[in-house]
Amino acid sequence: MTNLNRLFARYFIITITIVLVIITTISNLGGALFFKNFITKRNNEQNKKIVSAISEMVNTSSLSVNKYPFLLSLFSNQEQANLILYRDDLIIAYSVSGSYTSTIDPSKEDVDQALNEQVQIIKNLIGNEDIQYIDYDLGLYKLSIGRVVDPLFDIANANFVKTLNIFYIAAFGIAMIIAFFAALILAKRFNRPIMQLRDNVNHIAMNRYEKIIPCDTKAAELKELSDDINELSVKMKNEEEMRKRLSDDIVHELKTPIAVLATNIEAILDGIYKADAERMSVLLSQTNRLTRLVNNLSELTLLETENKKIAMEPVNLSSVFDSIYTVYLPAATDKSIELIKDFENELFINGNEDRLLQVFVNIVSNSIKYTDGGGKVFLRLYSANGNIVCEIEDTGIGIKEKDLPFIFNRFYRGDESRSRETGGSGIGLAIVKAVVSAHEGEIEIESKEGEGTKISVIFKKLK
Repeated sequence: MTNLNRLFARYFIITITIVLVIITTISNLGGALFFKNFITKRNNEQNKKIVSAISEMVNTSSLSVNKYPFLLSLFSNQEQANLILYRDDLIIAYSVSGSYTSTIDPSKEDVDQALNEQVQIIKNLIGNEDIQYIDYDLGLYKLSIGRVVDPLFDIANANFVKTLNIFYIAAFGIAMIIAFFAALILAKRFNRPIMQLRDNVNHIAMNRYEKIIPCDTKAAELKELSDDINELSVKMKNEEEMRKRLSDDIVHELKTPIAVLATNIEAILDGIYKADAERMSVLLSQTNRLTRLVNNLSELTLLETENKKIAMEPVNLSSVFDSIYTVYLPAATDKSIELIKDFENELFINGNEDRLLQVFVNIVSNSIKYTDGGGKVFLRLYSANGNIVCEIEDTGIGIKEKDLPFIFNRFYRGDESRSRETGGSGIGLAIVKAVVSAHEGEIEIESKEGEGTKISVIFKKLK
């Protein structure tokens, strides 16, 4: 495969070649056309001057007829034209190649016919089929001026056109040399940011995020691509960190109950503990904890990979929120938390009621859990712009700003010192996010540390 530098240089040179060929061809044809018109116009002007000069010559009595051939030869040589001056008894012809003089016998019955025939014979002798004659009446005399039909066939003019063509060829060659070196320079300059983008992509593939540098380019498309790659690197770096953290959290989540189970079973086998109801209850609680963790992970995986299989039907969110309010009112009261509801009635969406209950149970239970006594939790439900907005807002401890982008990731805990009993397994909000996505909804979170949190879940309203 051809590298980008050569490919760009090749296309650039081909483009320049085509442009130069077109410009050279048009300039050559246009130049020839304008030059031809210029020569034709000039010849007409010179013909008028010749006619005026020869008319004055033949009408001056002091000038001998013997002088006419000499003067005609001067005009002919200067203008590179054939001149034939004649009257009823004399013909004087002069061309670049020589002169010709003839007389007419006045005794002939038809002198004019004889004169015309003789003039035509002379035209054939001193000219050819490419010579065009124009006749002028000078009184006693008549004058025929012959010039080549195409002015470019004239020797002097042809030499000029030939020189012009040589100039065009030389200019074309010089332009191609310049274009070649310009293509090499421009190709490297154009290719530099692309190579930089390639290196950045390779760094991402090799997890070398610290080596990624912004692309130095003024091209809007490349700049946009560079920004996208940089944004991707940040996301992938965060994902990589999250994967490492996820592994650590899974190990930690599994290690604790397994260690408890192993320790207690060994102690029972060694006779240190008795296999009584109390000890078995401890073992069962740890077993249940493992079961919940595995079930939650399995459920989350199912939601993220097979959300289209969730059975959907019209669901009254107002009824769902009433159920949530009824279930959590005693828990809020026990903590001296005021649970406040503000619902619109009969708000329907297309969804799965069990999954939706799971969403709001997770959110409301967290709000109550992290709100101190004397605080408030608000449950709001209303329609807006064809959507249904579900808001759960509390006056609890809030979430740190740096933790907000990751709050819905698996096992994420903003406060590492928080106990597993208080913080749970860290999967609940990840399940919430997956269920909302399965319902083609959106979830937004606003929080300020020490002031509280507001989570908004937005669904399309069922018409």
